Amino acid sequence: MAPKSTAGAFVINIGDLMARWTNDRWVSTMHRVVNPTVKEGPPAEAGGRDRRQSMAFFHQPNWNAEIKVLDVCLASGEAPKYEPVRSGLYLMAKFRATTR
Repeated sequence: MAPKSTAGAFVINIGDLMARWTNDRWVSTMHRVVNPTVKEGPPAEAGGRDRRQSMAFFHQPNWNAEIKVLDVCLASGEAPKYEPVRSGLYLMAKFRATTR
């Protein structure tokens, strides 16, 4: 069950690259769209108070930027979970994975 949102909250979904940077300290969000529950009443009013508005903004580091676990995200003696990657090559691999 998804957690309840807080009224007036501002939610930021992060992606897999940010999870890599933080050694999974910040976990990427499963992205999905859920329609509001339809309530009784005329169609124009159904679900009117439960509606959400989303604006997508995608930001990617420079193509050649090296993405490696940040030192501040590693506890003393902890090893990174991820090998360093180049931003652009990682992005293209993610795109290719969606077309298989």
